[in-house]
Amino acid sequence: MTGDVRDPETVQRAMGLAAQFDRRVEDDDIDENGHMNVTSYFRWGIWAPWKRLEGLGMGQRYLDERRLSFFTVEQRLGYHSEMRHGQHYTTRAALVERSDKALHLASFVIDEERATIACFLELMYVHVSLESRRAVAIPDDLASAIDEAIATDAWVRPLATGLTLRRS
Repeated sequence: MTGDVRDPETVQRAMGLAAQFDRRVEDDDIDENGHMNVTSYFRWGIWAPWKRLEGLGMGQRYLDERRLSFFTVEQRLGYHSEMRHGQHYTTRAALVERSDKALHLASFVIDEERATIACFLELMYVHVSLESRRAVAIPDDLASAIDEAIATDAWVRPLATGLTLRRS
C-alpha cells in the first residue's frame, strides 16, 4: 500500500470498513457545477466517525450519563473524484491515533459504482466534559475500545498525514 487513497489496495481496504451511511447523490446535494457540493461531502464525512464511535460505546447514553463527549477541533478534506446526481456512495470511518484527550479519525466517501474514494476527510476530536466544556482524559473503558479500533485500522495511518495529533 502506497499511502495514496487512489491505490487499489487502499480502496479495497476502505471498502472493507463498515458503511456508516449508504446513500445516493440527491438533487439538494448538487451545486452550480453539476456535482455534489462540498457541504454534502462534509455532512456525511463528518458524521461517519461519530457513528463509528457510537458503536464503540460513545452513544447518547455516554453523553447523558457521563456528561462527556468529543468536540471537533480541526478537519481536512481532500477531493479525488466528483460525484454526480444519482450516484451511489457510502461513507466509512477509521480511527487513526489518540492521546489521553484527543483522537485523530478518518472518513472515506466511496463512489460505490466506480469503486473509488471520492473524498478523504481527516478529523481531530478533543474529549471534553460537557459540564466544564474543557478537555478531559478519555475514560479507560472507551480508550481501550478506541485502541482496539486503532489497531484494526492501522493501515489508515499512512494516509492520514494532513493533521497532527498533539500530545497532552
